[in-house]
Amino acid sequence: MAFLRTTAINKLLAMKARKKVVQGSTSAGKTYGIIPVLMDRAAKAERLKITIVAETLPAVKEGAVDIFKTVMMETGRWQESGWNASSLTYTFRNLSRIQFKSFDTVGKAKASGKRDILFLNEANHIPFAIADMLMTRSKEIWLDFNPDEPFWAHSEVLKEANSEFLLLTYLDNEGIPAETLEELHTKMQKAFYDPLGDWSSEANIKSKYWANWCRVYVRGEMGTLDGVILRDWSHIETVPPGAVLLGYGSDFGKGGADPTTTIAFYYFDGEIIWDEVIWQSQLRDSQHIQLMRAAGVDPRQPNFCDNSEPSKILELQMGGYRQAQGLKKETIDYGISLIHDRGAFRVTARSLHLTEELRKWRYSDKDGTPIDAYNHGLDAARYFYVGKYGAAAPKKITYRARS
Repeated sequence: MAFLRTTAINKLLAMKARKKVVQGSTSAGKTYGIIPVLMDRAAKAERLKITIVAETLPAVKEGAVDIFKTVMMETGRWQESGWNASSLTYTFRNLSRIQFKSFDTVGKAKASGKRDILFLNEANHIPFAIADMLMTRSKEIWLDFNPDEPFWAHSEVLKEANSEFLLLTYLDNEGIPAETLEELHTKMQKAFYDPLGDWSSEANIKSKYWANWCRVYVRGEMGTLDGVILRDWSHIETVPPGAVLLGYGSDFGKGGADPTTTIAFYYFDGEIIWDEVIWQSQLRDSQHIQLMRAAGVDPRQPNFCDNSEPSKILELQMGGYRQAQGLKKETIDYGISLIHDRGAFRVTARSLHLTEELRKWRYSDKDGTPIDAYNHGLDAARYFYVGKYGAAAPKKITYRARS
């Protein structure tokens, strides 16, 4: 696929302020636009230091690094000798370099030193204290994000001198894939009786949930996180040594794009840690077992599953996972209440899909029930909590420490 210079890129190039704040919808070409702009700057100016930062290291690798490599190859600029995979740094022939980072403490951000250009990718997921430390040590700053709700870019950065705002939508990205465009139109049909009509008219709103989704992810307008079901969580880089393995939860994909998920749960320092182990669509039962073995899922630990798929549970048991067990049907609210009862929890940085669901799973505005969307990994979590901590849970369970 050839690189396409989009309207989004032209608008980005027109920005002149030191602090450039780019808000936009999904597939608006924000990151796909900013990264080529920075690549071009690095290729043309000597000895530039450019730092691209995301919330976690896996998020950097899955997002910005992947986009960078793709665009570098599409434009014929990629040289394998310039890439240092261990430090996630690309050095151009003129000694300019682009480095990809994540920071989990203010101290680490401070220790990273000064730079010419800073790009905070999905900046709304980066704590302000860390972002502020990085911005203070940068000559030029770029931020991008989906506007789920107002955050420090609005309350702090845009109130400062020498800052500039740009709103992009999918209409600014001529390279949007046809299937993504189709999906956006489907969401608009769910949200409004007339998607071409007045989106602010109550009479035109079919679903408040999807209307809010469309304002954020279609038009790039400010939304709200009201109704998010699980809030009391934070990231942890990885499962620490000495953490106690509690067991697993699994949800079976129902075909199509629905993924089969297996989540591992650990106990460490007073908190439960969630770790995404398997997340893949269109899995046959035998493939699920193969992935569990490859991921090191412990067959001696309980794996709580949806009992509406007894044949899949039997397949797991026959494949050596004899502790796989279906749960009798409990209400979704009961499982949610058990999660809340156990208090704050941590989510490993590599759990990208799980993180996305935690940010998007909400209560319906219509009847206050959990919406059946963005809950595949969270269903697995509910099964685990019901099986481990519910009324019918076994009273004595043997735990195994992580080596």
